[in-house]
Amino acid sequence: MQENVTVQRKLRCIFLFYYDMMEILKRLDLSKKGGSYMLNERKMDYLLKIAETQSITNAAKELYVSQPALSQLITSLEKTYNTKIFEYKGGKLVPTYTGEIILETFQKQKFLENSLQRALDDARESKTGRIAIGISSGRAPMFLPIILPDFQKKYPNIQLTINTRSHEGFESMVSAGNLDLAFVMDKADVPSDVRQSLTYIPLFDYYCLLAAPPTHPVAREAEKEPDWRLRPPVDLNDFQNEVFIKTITLDRHRSWEESIYSPYHFQPKNTILLTEEAAVFNLVQAGLGFALLQDYVAFSHHHGAFFRLKRDNSKATLCVIYRKNFYITEAMRYFIDLVKEHTEKESFFKF
Repeated sequence: MQENVTVQRKLRCIFLFYYDMMEILKRLDLSKKGGSYMLNERKMDYLLKIAETQSITNAAKELYVSQPALSQLITSLEKTYNTKIFEYKGGKLVPTYTGEIILETFQKQKFLENSLQRALDDARESKTGRIAIGISSGRAPMFLPIILPDFQKKYPNIQLTINTRSHEGFESMVSAGNLDLAFVMDKADVPSDVRQSLTYIPLFDYYCLLAAPPTHPVAREAEKEPDWRLRPPVDLNDFQNEVFIKTITLDRHRSWEESIYSPYHFQPKNTILLTEEAAVFNLVQAGLGFALLQDYVAFSHHHGAFFRLKRDNSKATLCVIYRKNFYITEAMRYFIDLVKEHTEKESFFKF
């Protein structure tokens, strides 16, 4: 009985959604005689990926399809909807006003269909399905080896898709329904509408540490105390003329990074910029410069000269997020509970 009620509610939601979508398109005069507005999931994913990457070239690489195929898809859809979907601005391919409405409608359609499928899986006590998770390439080695064995033992037939990259931020991907769960920091600069659409579950606080190259005198001082947590904190001003290795700062992290340097009134003059955060520590160990790294790096590597900061403005909270009103399956709930359980046990902070 309960299953029938759930199915009826979900089907009603999808029916109302499609009705609203058609009404929106009609008001915009995007009609096509004898045509259909319904797209298959693959085409919707292609169009959403183009919007995410703002480039046909990059979208084609990530989707493993040809650029002409994507260009043809856009042309076909613009003809179907009788409107321009994308336009070039500043060298980037961005949605037009009507394109934004169409893309938002596709995202809502995917969201409702995914919610329905998950509700049906739970109602049938299904042990199969898929969970898409976003986690940075730096944190993945810290979390996944601890979490996944327990999860796979209970849900061996659940497919986990791990995404370690995001052009637009994991928050936007979760909000749009492209990810089910993601690990993010609370201080990221996120549009208010995106933030309001998400549920944040705080896990633990973390800080930035100064990582010194092994050839520098300060690193030799670190040898006197093996535990970096017990070493005296350092003043960043003492290192302002050194080379700093860092990742290219994303807009969503810019204000947080600036707040770290603000007590010292300087920004590094000499920098080596990388696109992959996981490679920064390796270059520090190779003697190429200093770096400000989140403390999980120190917990993950049992070597390296790490120091706390005297005027530490770097505190942030790691959270796991999911979209509000999204159906959370038993498997997803179990994954979240595992993360919380190991956080309480301090499994991620073994020194």
